[in-house]
Amino acid sequence: MLQEQAGDGLILVLAGGEPAADDAGRIECAPPFAEFEFGGRHFLTMPMAKSSEPVPLLQWPKRFGLPTTSDVRALGGAIAGMRRRAPQAEVASALFLPALEVCLPVNDADGAEDMRQVAAQILTASQASALDVGSVRSANPWVSADDIAFFLAALDVSELAEPVTPEAFALPGRPALEAFFREYVIEPSADPDRYQALRVQLPNGILLYGPPGSGKTHAVDTLVAALRRPTFRLDLGEVGSPFIHQTTVAMRRAFEQAKRSAPSLLVLEEIDAVASARGPMSQDHKVEELTEILRMIEAAAKNGVLVLATTNRKEALDPAVLRTGRFDHSVLVDYPTEEEVELALAGMLKDRPHASLDLSGASRSLAGRPMSDAAWVVNEAARLTARAKQDKITGTLLQEALSRLRT
Repeated sequence: MLQEQAGDGLILVLAGGEPAADDAGRIECAPPFAEFEFGGRHFLTMPMAKSSEPVPLLQWPKRFGLPTTSDVRALGGAIAGMRRRAPQAEVASALFLPALEVCLPVNDADGAEDMRQVAAQILTASQASALDVGSVRSANPWVSADDIAFFLAALDVSELAEPVTPEAFALPGRPALEAFFREYVIEPSADPDRYQALRVQLPNGILLYGPPGSGKTHAVDTLVAALRRPTFRLDLGEVGSPFIHQTTVAMRRAFEQAKRSAPSLLVLEEIDAVASARGPMSQDHKVEELTEILRMIEAAAKNGVLVLATTNRKEALDPAVLRTGRFDHSVLVDYPTEEEVELALAGMLKDRPHASLDLSGASRSLAGRPMSDAAWVVNEAARLTARAKQDKITGTLLQEALSRLRT
């Protein structure tokens, strides 16, 4: 790039024989590239405004922020055009010309590119190669599912990760909660047309309540991972503000983001922080906060939002919160039984090398304790296995991990 001596203009200079110049010669655009010879070499030039300075594709999020709908369409169209003109071009190093909405290759690809990773870097500014509509829209709510599909098609990334099927959804150690999520959330998400045809009113909100460490957050995270929808979180225990109305503003902003990205999930942790029972001495702004959250939850399903809330103190909630039409379902997530612990341990060990184990003793010891204790014991057993330079978790090491658990 050269800068004009006068003004803010720039001049793009492409050296003949390089991939960019070769490809530029194939582009039908106005104004056309000018040609000149210098020092025995052939060059192409084009003047442009500084605001239209070319940008490397992977630098787009850093330079301009996450792409919006119009950006995604322009970038996708430019990439598709370049790949038609120059099939051998490397997409990751390509140069995007905003003035023409075209891409020019800088290098030829040495081998197969990981197009999922390229797409993720442009759409979400992340390095993840796993890509699905839900994760993209969680990171970048400014793009729609159609925008994502269009962009991925330009990169020949045709298969998107689909939500988990009802049969595949698993919540080890929580069979009752697993069955509930399958029936009321996973199945309607897997077959939306049928449920809509029958005008089934989906839940506005689901409340998980139970003692600390019982696994409420883990259950929510498992459901979020299965649905692969844009997810927005609000820890109401931390968002509380000494300034009147600020909590209401934060809640409204979260709901609006979820609504723009629908179908989506909104996770409200420690909902009792703003939805505690009203009394004669309640302050006006606290009553306003509760009224606001009730109004939002009532409209959630209509706006394509499922609200998932957690609390350790259901008894502290205002009765109005628990009425149907707001939190339609309240599910107890208590400390696990012996049977539930055994199922949970088996699920946690499934992806770790282990010998044939009798889990009954550990299950009896961990029954009635926080589910996080079971997760700690499995991780400690794996650590002890690695430290002992063994390849599989054995019953002896699992028992040693259990003995190290604080009582």
